[in-house]
Amino acid sequence: MNNQGYRFARLLWLYGKIASDGPVSFRQIADSWINSNLNCDGKPLSHKTFENHRRDVEDLFGINIDCNRATNTYSISVRPDFAKATQDMLNGALIFSRIKADPQMSRYIRPEQKSGEDTSKLFTVINAISEGRELRLLYRHNYDPDREQDYCIKPIAAKQFRNRWYIIGELENGAAYNFPLDRVLSLTKGDKIKPSQLDVDELFANAFGIIREDSVKAEEILIRVEQEQANYFRSLPLHSSQRVVSETAESVSLRLMLAPTYDFIMELLSHGPKIEVLAPQSLRNLIASKIKEMSKLYN
Repeated sequence: MNNQGYRFARLLWLYGKIASDGPVSFRQIADSWINSNLNCDGKPLSHKTFENHRRDVEDLFGINIDCNRATNTYSISVRPDFAKATQDMLNGALIFSRIKADPQMSRYIRPEQKSGEDTSKLFTVINAISEGRELRLLYRHNYDPDREQDYCIKPIAAKQFRNRWYIIGELENGAAYNFPLDRVLSLTKGDKIKPSQLDVDELFANAFGIIREDSVKAEEILIRVEQEQANYFRSLPLHSSQRVVSETAESVSLRLMLAPTYDFIMELLSHGPKIEVLAPQSLRNLIASKIKEMSKLYN
């Protein structure tokens, strides 16, 4: 590991120690460093080195390491502009660093296996957005080799949903289109362009996931979930608009404002009888018809 890589690994280690054990004292951090696989020379961690690393972690990762002067302990606090998705990526890097430091840990840490998705293409997407360049890509529709098509797009964003990456781009006709990364066969940066004026947050404001259908409008949706499932939906809301309407000993009613597209309907069905759609009646009827279709397969 070169010096730059070693420094980054040390910063990740410090972040992970405080994030997992905090509030934690400097003495506890120093004691853990003595036994760390990264401590190649066995030297103790000085308070000066700790403070230097602390500032570097804050600058590099965009987080705060706060010190409680009353207890002389340190803890992580997330800045308002630090998105949860960014924190998840940082934690992913920490896990990778942990496995690299101790390869045997790969027996116990099992990330979801994906195939066909070359995430290195994301760097091309990010660079094109940063440099204000168009993207030229060869795209295979529905994995069908007879449906390959060239596109020249204005890149808007890279968006992840259900552990799958998508390139969000503006087509020549001004419409936005989602390109699953695993169906992009080739990708190159093109000429300098005027960046797209489409906003990714506005595009997906009423979407559950990645699907947007112009014919499906956002509406108020009321669902009832069993009480034993309620904490799951509290910790992982279906949508940013989710609110608790009422609660009993048996169930919790939730209100959402979104477009009931295909992926949202599939999400509801995936929870089986744990979820009941109360309103609107049109969505309730649609869910009922899907259940009848499924039932026919097993009768």
